[in-house]
Amino acid sequence: MIAIAAALAEIALILTHRGRRPSHTSGAGAALSFMAAGLGACAAGWLVIGRPAIAWGDLLLALMWGVAIASEAAQAARSLSGRAWAGWATACVGGAASATWLLPGPLPFI
Repeated sequence: MIAIAAALAEIALILTHRGRRPSHTSGAGAALSFMAAGLGACAAGWLVIGRPAIAWGDLLLALMWGVAIASEAAQAARSLSGRAWAGWATACVGGAASATWLLPGPLPFI
């Protein structure tokens, strides 16, 4: 549930950014630093939720949303807000929330 909510928020943020960006500018892509922050937050989230068993399909899903999509959303947040901390916060929250894809149930700590 947490990962789905974070995924929907990231998609909305990316679409808002792409809708407001002028069509003649090209996207720079996701910064490697945001990708590293998302990966670290994903690993930290996995530790916090109790290190659940990892299946390859779930791991790929968590990494796709926690690293690739979260870094794109972080780039969009930084661009839309004009503040660097917004990008870092988006990358870390998106990465940590994506770790909940690895849970067998919908919510952690139950």
